[in-house]
Amino acid sequence: MTMRLPLIAALCGFLLPALAAEDATREQRDPSAIWSTWSGAGQFELRADYLERTDLRIVLDGHARDGVIQAPVDIRNLGSISIYAPFGNFEDFDAGRLDLATDIVLEYRGRRVSLERLIATGFTNNDHPALKLSDGQGRHLLTVAHPHVIADQEKQLLTIHNADLWATEALAEALGFPELADMPIGMAWLDLNLHIPPDANLRGYSDPARGLSCAGRPHWPQDSSLGNLYEVDVRLINIGQVAYQGTSASGIKVAPSATLKSVSDTGDAAWIPKFSSNGLYPFDPPDQHPYLVWNMYRIADGRIEQLGASGVKHAFLTLNFNCTINCGSGNVLWPGCEDVYGTGTNNSNSSQGPRYDIIPSDGLFFSEGSFFDPGRTGSQTNNSGSFENRLVVDPAELQTPGAQYFLDSWYVVMADIDIWNSMGFHSITPNESGGTWSFGPLGPFTNGPTIENWVAADTTDPNESHQTIVVPSETPGALYPANLPQGHLRVLGKATEVAPGRWRYNYAVQNYDFDRNIDQVRIPLPASAQIFETFFSAPVVDGVQVADWSVEHIGGELVFTAPPGIPPNTNALSWFSLFNFEVETDAPPVDGRGTMTLEVAEAGSPSQLTSDIVAPGFLEDIFADGFEAP
Repeated sequence: MTMRLPLIAALCGFLLPALAAEDATREQRDPSAIWSTWSGAGQFELRADYLERTDLRIVLDGHARDGVIQAPVDIRNLGSISIYAPFGNFEDFDAGRLDLATDIVLEYRGRRVSLERLIATGFTNNDHPALKLSDGQGRHLLTVAHPHVIADQEKQLLTIHNADLWATEALAEALGFPELADMPIGMAWLDLNLHIPPDANLRGYSDPARGLSCAGRPHWPQDSSLGNLYEVDVRLINIGQVAYQGTSASGIKVAPSATLKSVSDTGDAAWIPKFSSNGLYPFDPPDQHPYLVWNMYRIADGRIEQLGASGVKHAFLTLNFNCTINCGSGNVLWPGCEDVYGTGTNNSNSSQGPRYDIIPSDGLFFSEGSFFDPGRTGSQTNNSGSFENRLVVDPAELQTPGAQYFLDSWYVVMADIDIWNSMGFHSITPNESGGTWSFGPLGPFTNGPTIENWVAADTTDPNESHQTIVVPSETPGALYPANLPQGHLRVLGKATEVAPGRWRYNYAVQNYDFDRNIDQVRIPLPASAQIFETFFSAPVVDGVQVADWSVEHIGGELVFTAPPGIPPNTNALSWFSLFNFEVETDAPPVDGRGTMTLEVAEAGSPSQLTSDIVAPGFLEDIFADGFEAP
């Protein structure tokens, strides 16, 4: 893109002060950190496939289009928008405006809204920088949300990429289509000419008051020593949106946005895209990065069930905003830095892969021979289809009267010291209307596992149990990160008297990051107990419906066993999955607790795990050792 030096001089001479005065509500900013942009080109990717069950038509160049529509955007040389880029790192849009031209018109049941001329202005959306796209009447029609913004100093280019394009209430009202409000209808990419002031500080920044410096960084976990622990701790701080993304024969597709933050002062997290290496991360394999996964759940009829499981979204760039220290590279998450991925990016065919490619306890991925490189070429030769490796839910499962629904997300990060703050959830409200789905209003965002909504971790109810299993490292005496656990699981139970002399025991077992999996669950049940009914449930994982486990009453146990599956056993309880095991019996809860045994599917130590649970028993079981009371 060619720069126009006279225009730069004009902008620097009078436009920036005018724009700064126009936005008097912004904090006082260093003028050398206010950079200007102007003109350029871009593209909107409009998703008519999200809207095919509605009467909305996307018209491009006078013709209604279907599927995924690529629409060029011309950024006219009629204005400028400035950015705030302290130390060369984009933080926010500042004052000004851009004029955008497209050939897009939206039509709905006789109403028509033109997107042929749009005005872009910066604003704050959920505490993050975004752009309003307004028409000539001043109506805010679209929001460019969760953008990946990079100020490329060498090319003097500002790239605004991988951004969600959200319809607003004003657009929905103008079309007479209320269900369109707050719905993603595509993505946006914009490339702008960039002027950097000659006195701009481009050296990155640190926090000397906290002993933080860019000298010697990055600090990788593997570089830890007895005197220096470079710990990685990444927290999921928000799920901004939960979005409907179309319908197939198997169900509706759903994806969230996600915002994370490094909350460690010592270690740095690698953010190297798959099949890439930039020399910063010197370990093998070099293309390590975080992975976002998400699930949907329902609490109803006394149980919590997992309704759907996403594949793995491979992260490829961190924006590094709101940082404590920022040493310049978007391939490293530095201390205090935040990053965000929108719903559109989390629905990317090229970034969405299966869960089986990840070693979750280590946060590791081996690209060669993976789903993306089945021929072992060393490069990406395969992508997902539009509904492959996605969270897809049967709509019938979202219409249970009185049910509670939840969606959670989890960032799997290499060497993360606390997996529980890397995950979080919202309660959601599924609603079908106008040929589309919505999931709001969302409940408050909460860090931690969704399953605590069914049985609290600190429950004191004698008819409930909630236990966390931490599988210790095989080398617990080693230095971090080699001493991190092999995995984490949670085992929850509820006992309910559903009729006189008839008790239902609901158990939910969730495997978070134990990659050797579970293929048998044994529940204590007296040999003399009568069984009225059993129940097993498991979600679709990596596109495969887990087959029903067999159930047998053997001695004093009820034994659920996974049938053989494609190696590794696709019917086993795999990572970030929740399975249900239930029994109705005449045995009431025994005083104290029983012990559930979990058999590990793959070789290694330990070969089985145990958990205290609320369990059935009879009074005579207490005296089974022969020391009956007289």
